[in-house]
Amino acid sequence: MWYKSFLVAVFIVFLVSAGSQPRQTKTFTVGGKTHYCVFYVPSGINKPAVVFYVHGAGGSGPNFENETKGDSTANREKFIAVYPSAASNDGTGTWDDMQGTTNYPFFLAVIDTLKARYHIDTNRVYMTGFSQGGMISFVASCSYANVFAAVAPVSGHSNTTCPLKRPISVFMTFGTSSQEMGLPSSFIADLNIWLTLDSCPSTPTITHPYPASNPNSGVTRVTYGPCAQGTYVIMDSISGEGHQWPDASRLNQSDEVWAFFKQFSLNTATAITQQKFSLAHEPIAISYSSGIVRLQGAGEKSVVRVIDTKGREVATAIATQGQFAFKDKPSGVYMVLVSGTGTAGAFVLRMVVP
Repeated sequence: MWYKSFLVAVFIVFLVSAGSQPRQTKTFTVGGKTHYCVFYVPSGINKPAVVFYVHGAGGSGPNFENETKGDSTANREKFIAVYPSAASNDGTGTWDDMQGTTNYPFFLAVIDTLKARYHIDTNRVYMTGFSQGGMISFVASCSYANVFAAVAPVSGHSNTTCPLKRPISVFMTFGTSSQEMGLPSSFIADLNIWLTLDSCPSTPTITHPYPASNPNSGVTRVTYGPCAQGTYVIMDSISGEGHQWPDASRLNQSDEVWAFFKQFSLNTATAITQQKFSLAHEPIAISYSSGIVRLQGAGEKSVVRVIDTKGREVATAIATQGQFAFKDKPSGVYMVLVSGTGTAGAFVLRMVVP
């Protein structure tokens, strides 16, 4: 009898111990598809926020956990990090639906589980993702803006049509040498989509280099806002970086994503409580008059590419002494990419032609 009691006691201790481990794995079967999901649950949490980290095609939750180092940020900031895996039925690690009909019931099941087990703050659920996971994040912002308070896609493209339920803050990141997802102009097209959806002002704040503590980061941050209902749209372009989660030598992407996310909550509209995005200001100012574009602060022979709102490259030029000709073009909004000689990194500017 004492032996059975001892075994029961050991089993209870095991369950309590296992339940207290910060890293946990759970299997979900939703719509006939089996998903695995890793949770990182820090100690000392109290009604925590939740951040989904969504892997790209061919990946997995555990591999993305290792790549993003999100656990470190979650442990310090006391939120739950979630690393879902694409359905294991076919073994490809590819998300099979980009329209929100099969993957998202799985995500919602994860949220329900965390709500029951850890009493999460459902007003502070966020999503970031890389490549196909970035596209998944964009779909979340369009179709599930009543669930996710903000999103941060990395090297993924937005839907061209978006049934937006409310204005939502979006933080986009891409590498200028990323060929797998198209030229930088395609990411500028994504930016334009969200500037329109969130009714953003035409003039951004441009920060380079970002962060100020790393002058060699190659990161240029373009910040639009406040937009509708206090939202912000931010884009980081990383000069020379390819199709990847940002390299830690440039910046800690998980920390940057959390610094963005924590400003937004569903139950307090979407207003930012403190502006933390512009730590160093070395902007290039752009102006247009009578077919001449002037770039104050650019190098003497900067390379310029002009992109229209459909993502098409409509002009290239060398900005000699900070200016170049841009004549006989339709009125409208254009994005101007500035890089090259005399200009540190790459800048993205917005230009209005009357």
